[in-house]
Amino acid sequence: MNPNELIHRPRGFKPLASGIEGPEGPALGPDGCMYFVSSDNASILKISSDDQVSTVLTLSGRPNGLAFGNDGEMYIADAGSKSILRYSGKGKPEVYTDNYDGASFSGPNDICVMEDGSLLFTDPLRLPPPDPSMSPVFKVDTTGITEPFITDLAYPNGIAISYDKSEVIVSESKANRLIATNLQTKESQAINQRLVRRFKEPGRPDGIAIDIEENILVCLPGIHSIAKLDKKGEMLDLFHVPNWQPENLAFGGPDNKTLYVCSGLQSAVHTFKNDLPGIKLPIGNN
Repeated sequence: MNPNELIHRPRGFKPLASGIEGPEGPALGPDGCMYFVSSDNASILKISSDDQVSTVLTLSGRPNGLAFGNDGEMYIADAGSKSILRYSGKGKPEVYTDNYDGASFSGPNDICVMEDGSLLFTDPLRLPPPDPSMSPVFKVDTTGITEPFITDLAYPNGIAISYDKSEVIVSESKANRLIATNLQTKESQAINQRLVRRFKEPGRPDGIAIDIEENILVCLPGIHSIAKLDKKGEMLDLFHVPNWQPENLAFGGPDNKTLYVCSGLQSAVHTFKNDLPGIKLPIGNN
């Protein structure tokens, strides 16, 4: 299949919010609102059901990724403070984890929640090319114990749990590929990886969202596009808008078919419609 035949404008594409410095990490909250960060302003923002943007929280670090846990609380991957923060919605966020075995993290980037409430997060070294920035994915269980989950990925970036909850899918940005690791085996994670898809340079895969037919939508900021893949990694479509640089995305809206896309180049959040709803993530009472 020739990817050049697949480039389409996303259905129902529209700008939603602009003037956001470093938009990242969209995540659907238990209240049905979409939350995301302004990395450059160290703030957590919220888009209400009537598309109004408001500031929820201001931090002292550099937030990158968000997720809501089974407890309904917000977990923040903060690269500036080199920690995962937990925020209950009142007062100040607390440090949930900030080290492994006494060694500080490099700068947590993206985060997802496993079925049992454990967190997985990427922690890339931010080194200039040609260094591959070989880095780990960490796991934090519900007691707060932190340990490496996957080691030695070339700038692990976006991360998401698969539709059937059997795998975690990770964007390996500097290797231009998506890999998946089985969550239900005790085998070595190095042995336990499978290649979902390798992209051509300079795709630089980033944020990931998954719909109810197990299709994977992954941002490719290097080519200003979003790829839609089936669960085996075959290309179904390639969405493109001029001057767009999609970096992260998440499902939301009343029918959960709306994709909220953070575009760094335009300092904006855009939306478009997917044919199918996104998978239901483990937030609050879901």
